[in-house]
Amino acid sequence: MNDIKDYANVHNVPIIMDKGLEFLLEIIKDNNCKNILELGTAIGYSSIKMAKLSKDINIDTIERKELMYNQAIKNIKNEGLENQINCNYMNIDDFRTEKKYDLIFVDAAKAQYGRYLDMFAKNIKKDGIFFFDNISFHGYVEHPERIESRNRRQLVRKITHFRDEVLKDDRYNCEYYPNKGDGIIILKIKENK
Repeated sequence: MNDIKDYANVHNVPIIMDKGLEFLLEIIKDNNCKNILELGTAIGYSSIKMAKLSKDINIDTIERKELMYNQAIKNIKNEGLENQINCNYMNIDDFRTEKKYDLIFVDAAKAQYGRYLDMFAKNIKKDGIFFFDNISFHGYVEHPERIESRNRRQLVRKITHFRDEVLKDDRYNCEYYPNKGDGIIILKIKENK
């Protein structure tokens, strides 16, 4: 697995931070998650780590960049996990399924987090968990004064808006962990009364 991390570092591929990954794996174990949807495969690092927790874990993962998708397929095959990880080469907007998941791990376009929540709410099991990574976005959400680029400022505004909206929305049980990895939100949809 270190070779995958090394590849990510050399090729500047964003993968989940170690502390964030530890927290994700802990959530999966504590909640006995078996069916997982991952939005944003990158090179397969987090899917491989999740699948290695148990042979009963099955993951559908989506990647839109061909180079990363091909590298993910190679890494998944090298780890012998192609029976557990189903990697889809497509845009997240084009992915359709009736499946219900125990956990949906969202680590794709940060500006689209709210839309992804709306899109996949129907695919989460009762008591299922949404796990959103990069909510602190390298500390910029807490310290926007450090941002120099206009595009980054807009992205941070969108992430901040998403965080603030879900934390106060009474349709969700939502917890924000700014000090886990790069900031994580754990969200469960409350049952309709």
